[in-house]
Amino acid sequence: MDSKKIEMFLQLAGHQRSVEESLNSPELRKLGAQLLLSEVLEYVIKGLGVIPVVAGTPIKEPDAVQYTEGAEPHKVEMLDGLADVAYTMFWNARVFGLPLEQAFELVCDNNLEKFVALDGARTKSGPLERHEWHCNLDIHWPEEVKQVEVIEISGKLFAVGKDQNGKVRKPSSYKAVNLRQLL
Repeated sequence: MDSKKIEMFLQLAGHQRSVEESLNSPELRKLGAQLLLSEVLEYVIKGLGVIPVVAGTPIKEPDAVQYTEGAEPHKVEMLDGLADVAYTMFWNARVFGLPLEQAFELVCDNNLEKFVALDGARTKSGPLERHEWHCNLDIHWPEEVKQVEVIEISGKLFAVGKDQNGKVRKPSSYKAVNLRQLL
């Protein structure tokens, strides 16, 4: 699996920081936890049809979990945990006959569609005023978007909308990935 598309996503999302800055950012660590766990819960709840119950409370929505800072990050435990997630991910794909590598490529391409490519009308990066969020392309953003910013990558401009936690949100131009073709 090639990580170039993920690197581009990180740049466009403004999450490209040094390792030290990332580890020292409680907000970025909580976002990492939210992104990883919500995707795992989406697979468990919506994919497998299993409702996890935590301390007697059923978790029925992937984003129903809240996150608070607990302890300092531990890089060995981080690596071990991610390796275990990757292993169980591939185990599930194999057991249930799912073409994970091909789906991963489609999802990487699709995630880059969360960024609105801008034509030459705008010539610089930076935050947009709310009245500019349409990007002269009739773009609409979900209610949870608190900021839309123009980012320049390799001489091209893209608009990105983020919620209060820094999570990239889908613009109205976004189309969901079609994974049915792989099954």
